[in-house]
Amino acid sequence: MKQKHNINKILENGLELIREKGYHNTGIDDILKVNQIPKGSFYNFFKSKEEFSIRALQRYTNQQTKWVEEILSNKSRTAFERLQYLYIKLIAGNLEENCRKGCLVGNMTQEMGGLSEAISKQADKSLQGITAIIASCIQEGQEAGEIRSDYSAGDLAEYLHNSFYGFLLRAKASRHSKHFDIFMEMVFNFIKK
Repeated sequence: MKQKHNINKILENGLELIREKGYHNTGIDDILKVNQIPKGSFYNFFKSKEEFSIRALQRYTNQQTKWVEEILSNKSRTAFERLQYLYIKLIAGNLEENCRKGCLVGNMTQEMGGLSEAISKQADKSLQGITAIIASCIQEGQEAGEIRSDYSAGDLAEYLHNSFYGFLLRAKASRHSKHFDIFMEMVFNFIKK
């Protein structure tokens, strides 16, 4: 009897491997082993490791998008407070993992952005989507007079999220939370009206 394999489980387990070990340090054999599947089953779903990685990025982005939308649409807080809460949660998640894993999109961009056009395009699409959601919340905060409006909501969203990735990279190198404290104080002081 043929065993059926769940593509979502394969993607989920594989993307966690890549988050932890990186693209180059995660082989197809590692993905097979963690999912307890034969090589043929992998190639029934994916043409290559690159295609697997793009699909993993899409899955991860869909999960993150839902999570970010949920936080930023909660009207029990002001737009400014929702943005702060989003980054507090992102920081807490990274600290729970001792800053070892980080964001799959950021990790893949750093490792593969200059090497794979297809991965680069998917990572950029992922970042654009999340940034647009953040920009929408910023615009709401601008309209409420709590976030500065001398920059566009889109530019502030880019500044905010890209700054977070920079501080995340620094925290991964040092394994120290002080970088996140600097991020929260400086970036939110900058965007506040």
